[in-house]
Amino acid sequence: MIPLSPPDVDPDEARRRMLEELSKSEYDDSPGFVTWLLGMLETWLMDVLDGIDGSSAAQAGIFVALAVLLVVVAFLVLRRTGLIRRGAELTVETALDAEESLSAAQLRTAAREAIEAGRTDDATVLAMRALVRDLDERTLLDVTDGMTAHEAAGAAAVPFPYLRSRLQLGAEAFDTAAYSFRTTGAKQAQDLVRLTEYIAESSPDLTDPAQVTA
Repeated sequence: MIPLSPPDVDPDEARRRMLEELSKSEYDDSPGFVTWLLGMLETWLMDVLDGIDGSSAAQAGIFVALAVLLVVVAFLVLRRTGLIRRGAELTVETALDAEESLSAAQLRTAAREAIEAGRTDDATVLAMRALVRDLDERTLLDVTDGMTAHEAAGAAAVPFPYLRSRLQLGAEAFDTAAYSFRTTGAKQAQDLVRLTEYIAESSPDLTDPAQVTA
């Protein structure tokens, strides 16, 4: 078997090509896509490895750079799809469409109870899920699989434009609670719960024709 030659590109060019490929519209965050992507990256890396005999420091350097790229891309994809989470501190699901059997009111109650118990990260996540569930129940938001908190906040700002900045702050708090190694403070959790409660009791601005349902 004739060994494959290493790619005639430097690490920066390899990274550019990979990110360009991942940006194509046909890719999504579904579990099937994750499995396919990881398999594709593994196959690609093994092909490169087969073409490196270890006799060249340049070849070894390219391999190390590609291996690092593989790990970084895999981590970003897994984190983006929610398959990587912060750890055991968070006890609730982070997917915005999780536990569809729970109503927005039930999620708000759970968020308030989490605050009282000192679980501010759980409260933040539950509050954002409650907000999304409330808008979905009122047909003001079309929840999609893998929707991020910032996407939800942007969509919620259409019927509630005067709350845009508060919605974005809520999305940032959600990302902190769900994905970072930092924790949200009690004020952040309380602010998002209050925002969720306020929106639930408020009428949307339907002056935008796109928001008016037939």
